[in-house]
Amino acid sequence: MLGIDYGETNTGLAFGRSGLVAPLEVIDSKNIEVLIEKISRIVIENKITKLIVGLPLDWDNKETAQSLKVRKFVKRLKLRVKRPVEFVSEHGTTKEAIEGAIKSGYSMKRRQTNDHLSAAIIVKRYYSAKEHKN
Repeated sequence: MLGIDYGETNTGLAFGRSGLVAPLEVIDSKNIEVLIEKISRIVIENKITKLIVGLPLDWDNKETAQSLKVRKFVKRLKLRVKRPVEFVSEHGTTKEAIEGAIKSGYSMKRRQTNDHLSAAIIVKRYYSAKEHKN
């Protein structure tokens, strides 16, 4: 599966398979068509069967203005990749990603672009929620 942390400036990607998660890359999001093309290529080349997308929710688990932008992006992406999409709350993933980067010894410069780490956390949350259901 492919985890996606969509943002209007950058989008982070992470792979997930059999409960294991690996941050992949950060892609510039300013041109939505280029972004969708790059994600589509990754989906095809890596035989991705499902997309897990972070959904920005507030403290009360209610959708935000950014949630609507994410849903709009996902609608366009689904038309292109034709794969199932599941949403996972991304609340707090940026903070968690920065803390993880600090613990891992990332330099200040490398910590400024941590969207792929947030995408990895989104996939971990998906696996964790799936485990709790079983």
